[in-house]
Amino acid sequence: MANRRWTDEDVEDLRHRVAAGQSVRDIAIDIMRSQEATRARMQTLGLTKPRAFKGERILCGASEDAEQ
Repeated sequence: MANRRWTDEDVEDLRHRVAAGQSVRDIAIDIMRSQEATRARMQTLGLTKPRAFKGERILCGASEDAEQ
């Protein structure tokens, strides 16, 4: 399962699940991929914004506080 390539069918399934409002966690479990791999593919496909990720929100929040 590690490093499985994303097929066209996998990508289409991901797009449908995102459009249906499934959480990243639920999608990852259903398609048997890590949450990180799922988020990365979503970002690559433009299905989410990079700042939607927890780590980047923390970084953005820290830099915004520093500017004030």
